[in-house]
Amino acid sequence: MKGTVEKMRLRVMDQLPPIQAMVHTGSYHMLIAYCGDMRLRLFGDHHQAFRCLGTVPCHFSTSCLFYDPATELLLCGTLGAVVTWFILPNGRSIEMAQIVPMANHELVQGFSLNGPQGSLLALCEDTVRVFIHRGQGQLEEVKKFTPVASGSSITCSFTCVSQGNFYAGNMAGEIHAWGLDQGNFLHSFQAHSSSVICIHSRPEIHTLLTAGSEGTVREWNLTYGNLLRQLNVDEDLQRLQFIDNTTFFCQTTYSFSLHHLPYFYSLFNVCGSAPRQVQRVCCGHNWTRILCATEDGLLRFLSPVTGDLLVITWPLLVMDKALAWAYDSEREELFVALGSSEVLVFDATRSPCTVKYLVCTSADGKDRVRCLAYGRSHLQKGLGGLMFCGHESGIVRILSHYSRARIEKPVHSGAVLALSTLEGLQENALLCSYGMDNIIHLTEAVLQVNKVVLQPVSKILCGCPLKHVILLPGSVGAITESYCWRLWHYEGSLTSSESKQSFVWRETKCLHECDITSFDVCLPLKLFVTGGIDGSVRIWDFHGRLVTEIDSALHFGPLCFANNRGDLLLTFNQSIYIVSCLKLLPPAQLVHLRILKNADEIQEVPKPFLPSFFFMFETVFVPRFVYLGRGRQELQGLETLVNKRFIAFDNTVPHVVEEERSMSLVIQKTKFPLFEAKDIDFSTLDSKHNRPRHEVPAQLQLAGWDGFNAYQMLRCFFGQGRQWPFAPDGYIPNSVIRARLWPEGTPVFLCCDLYSSYQVKDWDLSSMTLVEEKMSRSQQKDKSKERKGTSLDILESMANQNWMRRNYSGRLMDDLIEAILNLTIYCSVEEYKRYFRVLKRIFATCQISSESVSKTAHHLLQDTTHSNPHIRELAWEVLDRLGLMNHHFAIPLTMGLMDSDENVRAKALYLMVRVTGIQTKTRLVQLLKKQETLRKMH
Repeated sequence: MKGTVEKMRLRVMDQLPPIQAMVHTGSYHMLIAYCGDMRLRLFGDHHQAFRCLGTVPCHFSTSCLFYDPATELLLCGTLGAVVTWFILPNGRSIEMAQIVPMANHELVQGFSLNGPQGSLLALCEDTVRVFIHRGQGQLEEVKKFTPVASGSSITCSFTCVSQGNFYAGNMAGEIHAWGLDQGNFLHSFQAHSSSVICIHSRPEIHTLLTAGSEGTVREWNLTYGNLLRQLNVDEDLQRLQFIDNTTFFCQTTYSFSLHHLPYFYSLFNVCGSAPRQVQRVCCGHNWTRILCATEDGLLRFLSPVTGDLLVITWPLLVMDKALAWAYDSEREELFVALGSSEVLVFDATRSPCTVKYLVCTSADGKDRVRCLAYGRSHLQKGLGGLMFCGHESGIVRILSHYSRARIEKPVHSGAVLALSTLEGLQENALLCSYGMDNIIHLTEAVLQVNKVVLQPVSKILCGCPLKHVILLPGSVGAITESYCWRLWHYEGSLTSSESKQSFVWRETKCLHECDITSFDVCLPLKLFVTGGIDGSVRIWDFHGRLVTEIDSALHFGPLCFANNRGDLLLTFNQSIYIVSCLKLLPPAQLVHLRILKNADEIQEVPKPFLPSFFFMFETVFVPRFVYLGRGRQELQGLETLVNKRFIAFDNTVPHVVEEERSMSLVIQKTKFPLFEAKDIDFSTLDSKHNRPRHEVPAQLQLAGWDGFNAYQMLRCFFGQGRQWPFAPDGYIPNSVIRARLWPEGTPVFLCCDLYSSYQVKDWDLSSMTLVEEKMSRSQQKDKSKERKGTSLDILESMANQNWMRRNYSGRLMDDLIEAILNLTIYCSVEEYKRYFRVLKRIFATCQISSESVSKTAHHLLQDTTHSNPHIRELAWEVLDRLGLMNHHFAIPLTMGLMDSDENVRAKALYLMVRVTGIQTKTRLVQLLKKQETLRKMH
């Protein structure tokens, strides 16, 4: 009868020894057994009535048997070797083909065919060896996987090609992971209290399943290795094997069971940090992105089609304060509110995004920006999109590059808590705002002549606090404080008159028994989704009827719809997962979805991750613009943002790493003194050297005189004959701000840094003694004489011995000059004088390379901004004494003329007259205003 399993028991042989290993040879219909007596016994299977076909001596103890159907080879494992056997064509005997010795003489305990590219795996005690077939029964070892610190025997393995990983479990309950390509050890963790008997990876949801002989099956998150869930099967679990990706069987001593692991979600993106918020961002027709903010301070755009990382921001420290964000798809700028009156703007045309500029939206620093929203409409004169920001004071402002659009309007009597605009390109620039006064205002941005104005359209008295607000075509939706859905419909068309508008609204029953933390709307299907703080997820229609509830033990975080089809994005365990609408929606909704015929989203190509050279520096300079009211905007100066973190990728997963630098200037949002003369708050440097606190250079504390404008100087120098000196929108790129690092090279007289940027090296007496010994080796007979004294004493002693008149290598002199310059970084005024007396003699008596001359000039220019006025004065004097100055030094001498110390100003004035020939302020201003001045200096 079809489908009936017939059980047959045939007597094979009397007094057969206990079978230790046995294998079936597939199409040869033969069973091969090893019984511990150095012989292999051959039997026919049920097709041959289990007849004994004979025995073959093997001359070694066999630990395991395996049949490879692809090559039709029999493999035997033994102590220190793998033995291959041919099965003869008649299917009644076998013949030895090859003995492959193990390098470390391990016991071969088992085989597997799930190796990389179908290769053969041999489990050899604590090592997994990879073999490939070379034909004629020959095997060749090509790779091995060995744990770093574990002597326990390997019991099972699994190869995940899509992830590029190889996993192995051992008798100690540990899981080890290696990279497939290089065979490099990645990590290990304790998975079970007893032997691991099975490993199975599920890359589609980024998890790893393991089974232990103690009777538990566990699922692990592959990003952080944390346990997701556990299934208790039986205390006496002997074997577990997966039949397919979701079904496995378990064998115990007395039972057999079949289990199914359904999953309704698939992996969308591994974030590397817990998501704070996910939301859809409309970029154009059939073009959207998923904006995801994570706990590590990163903002990233993901493709809604593939989940690929498109663009990611750089992890500046200031992003820890990020409160709200919105994306200007027209200009590709990402706006981030920092919990103050300032908004940071990123350039989203590249990855990682660089900071483009910073906008101070209000003269009142306490008037925080609470929310942001971007809307696209058909306004003329280049106003295709407007960025709105809501303030603590109840004011709504428009942030724009155009003065005619930079407006503000008091809308609420309390803080603006939420802003919302319609998705996509709209006929009207309609804005929905909700404030602390529990009122929803609908306003419209209208272009009147050459000015944008915000006209009131409608007002909704809510009657209760709201948690979430969204503007929809013809209606406003909200989640109330009591966790209900409320929908207001406004009748008629928008008339820009509050008195003529009336609203019809309805409210549902309570949606959740706890706080609703996430909310999103799928407008084509008229559905909305809510996520509770308890991890629950529910989908509702606009009438408040429950459509779907996800019943899962998993605790879901922020969520949103991935597209207009109703595919849902869920977050948990530092990852984003997608639930298909086919699994999520009931048949009636799917039929409606089919009728809609929504177009597919545009699939973007990810931008290459190319970090800027300037991310290597601890500070990032950002132009700071201030709104002055009445459409006016002013470049006030430069902000310096702390850059102590970088992004490290684990395959495609970004991780934020904080860098510990030995010399760190931690500058929290300070002003660039060239552009704005305010104090800089520098924190202590490296505590191990007990170095003094770095103070703002005194000569830069004074305001510049009339006619001196450093911003104009930079623009003149880099704006003539250079490619890309300024961004197309007129904002200053960081490469221009860091003029010292211009690729063409910057002359010494332009390198006036605002704080010390030279590298500090630890120079000790031994290095100085070595230099002296090299130089005086020809004069000294007694090599055993011990050197004593400080580095300064040694230098002066060397100078007094008249060794400088000898011809020594240029490299040796360069090293000596560099040592002297580094010794002057932190020293007293008297020591500073003594060091440069030695340096002056070196310059007078030796041939100095141009590189050392340049380094010396750079160093002395740095010292002209020293916190000690005596050092500043000495630095100017030494520049003159060493003959390093010429008429091009008018720029740095101008800074010296503004010094707060009278002696330094006098020294700079003397040098200005003597070196450059400039004797009046008028002549100096004329020189600085000339466009040719800086070009000739380059």
